[in-house]
Amino acid sequence: MKHLLLLSTGGTISCHAGADGLAPQADGTQLLGAVRVPDGVRVEVRDLMCVDSTDVTDAQRLVMARALWENRKLYDGFVLTHGTDTMAYTAAFLCRVLPGFDKPVILTGSQLPMEDNGSDAPGNLADALVCAASGYRGIAVCFAGTLRRGTRVTKADTQAFDAFSGGNSDCPPDGMIEDGVLTLLDMPQPEEPAFRTPVPVRAAVLFVTPLLDAETVLACRGRDALLLYGYGVGGVPEALADAVEQVVRSGTRVYLGTQCAGGPADSSVYAVGRRMQALGVRCLGAQTLEDAVACIQCGLL
Repeated sequence: MKHLLLLSTGGTISCHAGADGLAPQADGTQLLGAVRVPDGVRVEVRDLMCVDSTDVTDAQRLVMARALWENRKLYDGFVLTHGTDTMAYTAAFLCRVLPGFDKPVILTGSQLPMEDNGSDAPGNLADALVCAASGYRGIAVCFAGTLRRGTRVTKADTQAFDAFSGGNSDCPPDGMIEDGVLTLLDMPQPEEPAFRTPVPVRAAVLFVTPLLDAETVLACRGRDALLLYGYGVGGVPEALADAVEQVVRSGTRVYLGTQCAGGPADSSVYAVGRRMQALGVRCLGAQTLEDAVACIQCGLL
């Protein structure tokens, strides 16, 4: 018998329609009651919070991490229901705060509320229970029949049921679920489980567009880190180079990514990228924005 813990945090999956629009209301017991629990599985429920994921704070993400860490030896697996808008940020955060977690932690949610006709919620939650009762190891997002590692996932569509991708390098999934059967393709390598305490940081994220000016870049001087997302493989206009140099000289760690939906950043290809390299700007390569943010929060970047 597999013993699972369902942690409910709100999100669209728990929403009801009201005068002010959709808002989370349903608790974990109500969500679980809408799906069939797999044979040989027993599920306990704990409601951590009931919020729209847009409003989830890092303090609340830390509550989720602590709940997982404190219960890791009491359960065989975990399901965490969560809103889709920031699910990838929470998944990456949990991966970096809980390195080496040796039980399945499966985040899931839906594009439509559980109560809606034709909702994707019942299927996603049922699939997540299957994944949580499997031999998977680590934190992952289960959505639309696909299991994606928490550091390799990003929300790519606001409406489609298949809402998540493998990031700008389209990392392959760790598993596929069909008709209640999980086919595992990969999982994180085993390591000693640990709890990594996030560090307070002052950081910023800027996207290079024709509207970005040197004054805005200079406002990042003295921060702990700046994530700069350039054109193509990582191009930053010459007009911004002096401002970036001043930011680097102020002690701010500057990282360069790509704002493209597909393909990694590579600042070694073009002169406009090498100009950034020469200033001490480090390239993020294929790392997702969500994981880069989590790494900064945990002192890894």
